[in-house]
This record gives sequence, structure tokens and C-alpha cells, in this order.
Amino acid sequence: VEATPLLSFVLRNSRIIVTCIVLLVLVIAGVGGWQWHQTRVEREAHLELGRILVSTQGPERIAALETFLPAAPSAMKSGVQLEIATTALGLEQYGKAADAYAAVAAADPKGSIGMMAAINQADLLQRQGKYAEALAVFDSLEKSAPESLRPAILEGQAMSAELAGKLDRALAAYESIATSLGDAANNGYFQAKIAELKARMAS
Repeated sequence: VEATPLLSFVLRNSRIIVTCIVLLVLVIAGVGGWQWHQTRVEREAHLELGRILVSTQGPERIAALETFLPAAPSAMKSGVQLEIATTALGLEQYGKAADAYAAVAAADPKGSIGMMAAINQADLLQRQGKYAEALAVFDSLEKSAPESLRPAILEGQAMSAELAGKLDRALAAYESIATSLGDAANNGYFQAKIAELKARMAS
């Protein structure tokens, strides 16, 4: 007698219940199929990347990696860009390497890999004489970088600003470095740079 209301409910809504069960089974099967497909795609992508790294060198490797990049799974794209940057550096193609590092930094702006990629990008921009662009990269890093990277970023700012002719910015960066170093032995260099910049600005 107690089961009668439940049985009546089931009988009245049997079509809906069956439909929901079928949909649930289809969703589970679809998710499983998608995961299997993604696993297969990633496995094939890893094999293809390995083939490229083993069988190519120099410009041929860069061309193959750039062709492979659009179809690479999102989790692999930064790794592919780093391979492009490394190969381009070996060929002294600093512009291409800087672009690859910029892509890695954009994909992971607050992560350690992204920040180190941005520092490498700025260094390569300096090598190309693009000091204002390098300064902009260091400025963007300063806002979110951990304290451990701050000295390198400040020094990069100072050097880029000085070479770009922005002596006031360079002076401010060198003064920040000198303040953070206190009485450290290597503070003499930065104190000398501060005095030099002040003299140049005064003249």
C-alpha cells in the first residue's frame, strides 16, 4: 500500500523517466568518446612533435614547427613556441625568437614560465636595438612579478630606459636597485650609474 503512490508516479511519467535515462547514457557515452578522441589526438600530436625534433634541424625545424603549431593541442602550444624560440636563437634569428617568447608570455602572463619568457623576449628586443619595446615589456612584468624577479626586472628597465634615452626612468630604476641592495658589495656599480646619469641630466 505504501508503494502505491510511487508506483503510480512511475507509471504516469514512464516516458519522461526512460527519456532521461537514455539521455544520461548518451551523455556519458559522448563524454567518454570525446575523452578518448582527445587522448588519441594528443598522443598523435606528441608523436608528430617528436618526429619533427628528431628529423629536422635549423630553418627546416622552424618551418615544420610553425606548420604544426596551429593544429597542436592547446596544452602543447607553449612547448612548441619554446622549441621555435630555442631553434631561432641558435640561428641568431632574434626577431623570430622574441615573437615566440612573446606568445609563451601571453599564454601564461602570471606563471613562472610566462614571466621568464617575457624576460627573454625583452633581452632579445634589446639585442635588436628595440629599447623602447624592451622597456614596455619590463614595465608590464613589474606589476605582477614575484619579489625574486624584481632585481632582474629593475635592471632590465634601467638598461632599456638608458639606451632608449629616457634618463629619468633609468635613474629611478637604478635608485630602486641601490636602495634594495643597501650596503651590499656590488652596490658601488649602481651608485656610480646613478652619479653618471645625474651628471648627464644636469648637463
